[in-house]
Amino acid sequence: MKVLFTGIVGACVLAISACTNPPETNTLKLPYFAKTDCELVYKARGTQVIENFCETDWKPVKLYIQDQKYSVDWIDEKTSRKIFETGCLQSGACYYELTMDGFTVNGRFAYAVDAIQGEFIFEIDANENLKLLDQTATDLSS
Repeated sequence: MKVLFTGIVGACVLAISACTNPPETNTLKLPYFAKTDCELVYKARGTQVIENFCETDWKPVKLYIQDQKYSVDWIDEKTSRKIFETGCLQSGACYYELTMDGFTVNGRFAYAVDAIQGEFIFEIDANENLKLLDQTATDLSS
């Protein structure tokens, strides 16, 4: 009887957990939004990333997320400049994904340009220190 009761309770727990909604993610996808004479802008729901390519006195990448502003040096200026000069291969092929963890931004930048697809995974702490966690690139022409 005890084994049967334990089996029924276990099955109920599994059924309830399968029916509940998955935990909500705080990751925000920012697609390419606009290009100006000096900038690429990625934007969604009040959050934006601005990459600047003109001569400036400040760091070239600004992130505005949850009322916080971060200025960092871009993790790969060559790739970023290529996207600025030639554009993405298709709509939605270049985007950022950002998640806030306290004052730390966990991010991913994905791109597809000139037969190359790649991504950068990075972290920016509250002191605007950028750490590259992973980088990949694949040649799409082969």
